[in-house]
Amino acid sequence: MTCYDNPEVAEMVSTAKKPAKEDPGKGKEFMEGIREGLEDYAEGRYNVSKNADELLACLIL
Repeated sequence: MTCYDNPEVAEMVSTAKKPAKEDPGKGKEFMEGIREGLEDYAEGRYNVSKNADELLACLIL
């Protein structure tokens, strides 16, 4: 007997389909962005916002 034989547990098990395979290039682009951001930070190219309004103004520009 497995836990799936129990009717209470069977109701909790998701019947969702598995997601489609992701594009391997997507992960590569993400990692490249992280690397570039870390390089910028290491070279001192970053802003410190005092509040949410300053951060929003920086992101909008």
